[in-house]
Amino acid sequence: MSDITHDQEPATATEPEKAPPQVAPEPSAADQFAKVCADRMAKAKGILPTLVADATPRTVDGTLVPYNQMMIALSNAASESSLMSVVHPDEAVRDAARACEKEVEAFITELSLNRDLYDAFAAIDTKGLDHDTARLVAHTLRDFRRAGVDKDEATREHLKEIDDKLVTLGQTFDKNLSEDVNSILVSPEDLAGLPEDYIAKHEVNAEGKVEITTDYPDYIPFMTYAKSNELRKALYIAGRTRGGQANSDTLAKILALRDERAKILGFDDWADYATADKMMKSGAKAAAFIHRVIGVAKKRARRDYRELLSRKRKEVHGAKRVEDFEKSYYEAKIKKEKYDFDLQSVRPYFPYEEVKAGLLAITSKLYGIRYEPVSDEEAHVWHPDVDAYDVFRGEEKIGRIYLDMHPREGKYKHAAQFTLRNGVTGVQLPSGALVCNFPKPEDGEPGLMEHANVVTMFHEFGHLMNHVLGGHQRWVAQSGVATEWDFVEAPSQMFEEWAWNYESLKTFAKNYKTGEVIPEAMVKKMRRADKFGIGIQTLQQMFYASISLRFHTLDPKKLDMNAEIERLKEKITPFRYVEGTLFQSNFGHLNGYSALYYTYMWSLVIAKDLLTPFQKHGLMNEEWAHKFRDTILVPGGTKDAADLVEDFLGRKFTFKAFEDYLEG
Repeated sequence: MSDITHDQEPATATEPEKAPPQVAPEPSAADQFAKVCADRMAKAKGILPTLVADATPRTVDGTLVPYNQMMIALSNAASESSLMSVVHPDEAVRDAARACEKEVEAFITELSLNRDLYDAFAAIDTKGLDHDTARLVAHTLRDFRRAGVDKDEATREHLKEIDDKLVTLGQTFDKNLSEDVNSILVSPEDLAGLPEDYIAKHEVNAEGKVEITTDYPDYIPFMTYAKSNELRKALYIAGRTRGGQANSDTLAKILALRDERAKILGFDDWADYATADKMMKSGAKAAAFIHRVIGVAKKRARRDYRELLSRKRKEVHGAKRVEDFEKSYYEAKIKKEKYDFDLQSVRPYFPYEEVKAGLLAITSKLYGIRYEPVSDEEAHVWHPDVDAYDVFRGEEKIGRIYLDMHPREGKYKHAAQFTLRNGVTGVQLPSGALVCNFPKPEDGEPGLMEHANVVTMFHEFGHLMNHVLGGHQRWVAQSGVATEWDFVEAPSQMFEEWAWNYESLKTFAKNYKTGEVIPEAMVKKMRRADKFGIGIQTLQQMFYASISLRFHTLDPKKLDMNAEIERLKEKITPFRYVEGTLFQSNFGHLNGYSALYYTYMWSLVIAKDLLTPFQKHGLMNEEWAHKFRDTILVPGGTKDAADLVEDFLGRKFTFKAFEDYLEG
């Protein structure tokens, strides 16, 4: 009750203003990402108790359908976090994505070691099941056993601890690598010989210097065209010390944990463990394959090296050897002088936007699909540079693709296809992203691409086609690029041919100034020149494959990584180890691929065989393209890779086409 009486005047002092109502701040992008991840994880974890509860008998509807729903939720969380952790411009979002990735991986590890879940699958009667469903059960049981589900509880707990540590260490390794950009400073005159558009993009700073970074659009042209051997060496070392000692130390821990895990599971080493469920089947067979390829390539590599040394002696009298950081420079010289082909001469025919349009047009024709642009708002792109397209087959939308193609700070430094959604029939359409680092058209410059960039773009787009066209399966585990790991590169490596062949190049390679279609004679010269160096290039790939395999075969306690890299480099390639480098710290495949780098060359063996019908009937032959689509890409992971190849070729694959390619 008020103490003011009826006859008293109220006080005249102004009453304090009421505070405005509190408005909750808008959640940050990182908070929103974390919320989506939490929702997906809650959905997945909520299914598990029902899934493992007693149910007799075990059926497709009672066990496999809810398991699939759980794995869809996990797949969505894992895929988006994997992509956003390396592309999102907001570091807080990248960190949130890594946190989500760790949570997903931890739960996947928990599932892989869940004995009740394993018993549920083991109780399913596969008699009478359709092929894809029976395959799902068989492969899931195999993967359970590979995880160690049949070990005692203490061992399973220890395996989980190892897996959790490996996820954290792997993220640290990748983060260091994607965010570490080294550079050198050069004088403007040191850019002599480089393309005009390259020079125009590199401004002189206040000290009169120009910064050249280890990002691909800077690195590759400089290593190819810069005249200063000293500066090329400096940039080479800068590139091969990215990640630094911290990454080398992290890798040592990863190798030790992998070795421990493999031995717990009954394997001699991680190489045997990693290859057991691949086409290769064992580390010894992988080593034998590497040895076979080295044997085939050695003769041609020696011839290539003699030519490099002879060309160097024209500039350096009495030179005794060619160094690794000189290879690209002298290759370009030889291709120009001996093969009458200047690498820079084709750049005007490859402005980025025209290459992109040509690639979309070619795949539309080959695979009977079309693309419709999607607005940034509808596609929820993570950066203005990203383009999005819906993919249609007839009037049916079959997926969505994202193209994130230009470098920026904090972004993944290489080129790769990432999954955003694995398609599941009747549930969700597949979507995927290409993440590359090609020159960006800006300030009136067309973003001219090296032809090697064009080849890379076609290669990675091949993965995207596999993901979208193969992303229409009942079971998420069989969706998209889901065959054995040592086959997944083959379709993309085959598709590189479309970036080399005049039949396809003439549809989009036009001089950005004159509109002239790339001359057929120029393409022939380009192809002839490309054959030079193929022996050395093959040995270089086998050097990488040997590092990958040997690091996972040798006792990690005794492994001297620098010494082993030096030994392998000088044993396999014609080049010496370059002091001051720390290659293991920036060889990102040692994390992602572990012992499996050989898969690139193994896949190339298959790719060269897959190409043979197109070489006979024409690259733009729609009948064979549709057969390739329907027998290789569309099945996703519903068949073994060897069976997919036999369905397409009508026979088992052989080494002949690959050996002809190397020896020809």
